[in-house]
Amino acid sequence: METIRFEKDIPIRYTPDVCVTGAGPGGIAAAVTAARQGAKVLLLDAHTMPGGMSTAARVPVLMPYTDGINFLPGGFGQEVISRSMAISGQHNFDNCGIPLHAEQLKLIYEDLLTEAGVELLYYSRLAAVNAENGIIRQTIYASPGGLFAVKAKVFIDGTGDGSVAAWAGAPFEMAPLDEIMPSTLCSLWAGFDWKAYQAGGAFSHNDDKMPELLTAAFKDGSLSTEDHHHTGIFKNSNLTAGGNITHVFGVDATDERSLTRGLVESRRLLREYEYFYRQNISGFANAEIVDSGSLLGVRESRRITGDYTLVLEDFKARRDFPDEIGRYNFSADIHPPRPTREQVEEHKKLFKGTSCGKGESYGIPYRVLLPRNVSNLLTCGRCVSTDRYVHASLRVIPGCWITGQAAGMAGAIAADKNCTPREIDVQLLRNKLREIGGFFH
Repeated sequence: METIRFEKDIPIRYTPDVCVTGAGPGGIAAAVTAARQGAKVLLLDAHTMPGGMSTAARVPVLMPYTDGINFLPGGFGQEVISRSMAISGQHNFDNCGIPLHAEQLKLIYEDLLTEAGVELLYYSRLAAVNAENGIIRQTIYASPGGLFAVKAKVFIDGTGDGSVAAWAGAPFEMAPLDEIMPSTLCSLWAGFDWKAYQAGGAFSHNDDKMPELLTAAFKDGSLSTEDHHHTGIFKNSNLTAGGNITHVFGVDATDERSLTRGLVESRRLLREYEYFYRQNISGFANAEIVDSGSLLGVRESRRITGDYTLVLEDFKARRDFPDEIGRYNFSADIHPPRPTREQVEEHKKLFKGTSCGKGESYGIPYRVLLPRNVSNLLTCGRCVSTDRYVHASLRVIPGCWITGQAAGMAGAIAADKNCTPREIDVQLLRNKLREIGGFFH
């Protein structure tokens, strides 16, 4: 491949205490938490809204946030859910899956950021990381006005793909493309009769009716990709429902060509599924897709290697850690990398086998947020240091709130003490997290 050497004077436009790249659930939790501790915080995102997968990708439902006794993403997560409850009045504390209203969530996130005093920048895409001897000197962004740099005491990677960490030299793991979890372009539906849909009994791969209908559509060609893993559609307002349906396989979230293919293929598949639902699903004869995510719903990419890697054995043991900064309990939800019926059955077996009982959860050690080989960086969200099984549990929105809150608190402490995140007093971190509502043993 032909290469060029590019050299340019880039202005250092911002000098916060804490620089957070990526305004997804983890990055927002980190930014708000750090700012509330008195740190000067800058939050940057390539997109045009806060929330990442929870808004721009239109993920329609929130995974577990309680173990039936304890509120797991206590603090920031509890505040988001409480504000959402106040707006909609439809959410129930004991539900393990609640609908997400993207427009409400955007406003809640922006209110929290504004109230905390976070400086927020959209249209700011990470372009490069200037790191020397394991220290990030600046992060560089491309904006409509050109390139600019940010110099900070502490950096937090909330990109989901671990881009800041990887580009700074941190080691990482990533599944082969023939094993990586598929991506989904979530969709917004209108024009349905929800009561008729509920009475129809065809919802997902977990019931009896939907698999039969899907198999028939695969045979007659109306659905061109034989994909037996069908998560379903969830009502998220009086007029709309969110679809977490279709998969595109072998998508590399670090490659622009692969992501583009994923989006184009997903939109084609959604057209097929709109027809399928109209023809086969009770209550959807007049339904239509009125929108789809502006981001592809990526489930898996880089997992940054930290000072500790949280693994399936820790999950199964419901392990406690001396440096624990949170706990979580969602099953290992590894979407099958191949769309066969056999793989779906394996997925269901793993999901059920890793489910937690009432009051059960596994600990999340602070060390999973500390990337190896980089001293002034923390990670949060789906790129923290785990194996694939724990990743498949912790990658969801409440898990991102938990790790984001801890990263933000640690970043604020490190900036205040003029030390690296690895050098802070972990008991001080835990005490401060407890003060704001964090839950852990």
